[in-house]
Amino acid sequence: MTISNEEEIVIQKMLITAEDYQLMGKVGIFENKPRVELIDGEIHTMSPFTPNHNSHVDKISAFFNAKLYGKANVRTQGSIRTDEHSEPEPDITILKYNKNFYNKKQAGAKDTLLVIEVAVFTVKKDRTIKKKKYASVGIPEYWIVIPQKGLIEVYKHPMNGKYAKKSTFKITSKWKFEPFDLVIKGKELLIE
Repeated sequence: MTISNEEEIVIQKMLITAEDYQLMGKVGIFENKPRVELIDGEIHTMSPFTPNHNSHVDKISAFFNAKLYGKANVRTQGSIRTDEHSEPEPDITILKYNKNFYNKKQAGAKDTLLVIEVAVFTVKKDRTIKKKKYASVGIPEYWIVIPQKGLIEVYKHPMNGKYAKKSTFKITSKWKFEPFDLVIKGKELLIE
C-alpha cells in the first residue's frame, strides 16, 4: 500500500481510564518503579521526595490537621479522582468532611476544597499541567508552595478551565482560607 503525500496517517493515543489505572496498581504493575500519577489518560512519573519537600509537606499537613480536625479530611500524598482519565496525587488535599475518610469511594473533584503542591523540582509542571487539570474540573482553590523562593501562589475561582484570581504570599503574609474562615500566616506553612 502506497500513501500519497496528500494522505495523512492519524496516530491516536490510547488513554488509560482511572479504573484501569487502579487495576494496574492492584496487579502490581507499578511495584519497584518510580512513583506515578494519572493525568488526562497518561501516566506521569513524579519527582523523588527530598528533605526540603518532605519537611514542607509535613508542616502543612500538621497545620491543617490541627486546625480542621473534625471539619475536613486532610489527605497527604494521596490520590483524588478528578475525572474519568485522571487521578493525580497532590501533596496535600483538603476534602469535605467524610466520617469514613472516603473509605467506600475515591474522593473526587466535587469533594475537594483545596489542593496544595509543594514544588521543589516541579514548579513548571505544577503551574501548567496540574493547574490546568485542577481548574478544568472546578477545584475551588489550588496552592503552589515554592520553598526555594519562600512563596505560596494561591489560585482561586476556576472559570472556563482557568483560575480567575492569583495571589502570591510570603512567609510574612496573611490571607484567609474562606471555606473555614481560617486565617493563614505564611510562617505556618513555610520553613525558614
